Amino acid sequence: MMTTDSTARSEFIAGLRRLAAFLADNPKVPVSTGGLDVTVLAEGTDRQQRAAVDRIAHLIGAPTSDSTFYVAARDFGPITYRAVAIPAEQSRDYDAWSTYYGAVTA
Repeated sequence: MMTTDSTARSEFIAGLRRLAAFLADNPKVPVSTGGLDVTVLAEGTDRQQRAAVDRIAHLIGAPTSDSTFYVAARDFGPITYRAVAIPAEQSRDYDAWSTYYGAVTA
């Protein structure tokens, strides 16, 4: 989910800063060599989701891509900020598939 609510944004940014400070102060704590994705999921109809990703792409100065999902992403070194629109049909397919999780064992 995503929001531009100032309180939620402030808390999110403060959390990122606390994490960065903690890692800087504790060099023995490992970090991922593969980086990190910060992903926000667009909400609404397919059209609304795509419009939200288009807005974010403009704000972050990034192109969009339309492969499995509609995505805009910008890298900040090993950290990637990503906005994603998941079409309703794919979301329904995933929900249907996941209902079988744990029902079948080898």
